[in-house]
Amino acid sequence: MQHLKIFNVETIGEAIIVTPRGEGSSFRYQDLHLEANVIRAQVSKPGVRQLLIDLNSMEYFGSEFIGALVSMLREIKTRRGTGNFCCANPQMLQVLSNMSLLRLWPHFETREEALSSVTATKS
Repeated sequence: MQHLKIFNVETIGEAIIVTPRGEGSSFRYQDLHLEANVIRAQVSKPGVRQLLIDLNSMEYFGSEFIGALVSMLREIKTRRGTGNFCCANPQMLQVLSNMSLLRLWPHFETREEALSSVTATKS
């Protein structure tokens, strides 16, 4: 996958882990959407069952950023996969809760818990 500026992307087994880099408001709008498209293409590949958004380095994100994350999570849901958030700080959890996003995609305290949640449902 090409080098991305806004997101770090890892693949572990059947999961793609997306970790936003830096501040969720310090990006060019065009870059955000180009990178979201690259990630959605990765998610649509055969064998991908989970998309995990790791928010460990996020203190804030704006509506455009949330929209990009939601578009990625919708892609995995469309493909009958699972989407999750993990490692959000209390402020970010409150934002996700206020937007009712946690009803659609659960949050886990750790990356390991999120990854094992899909393995547990697979068994």
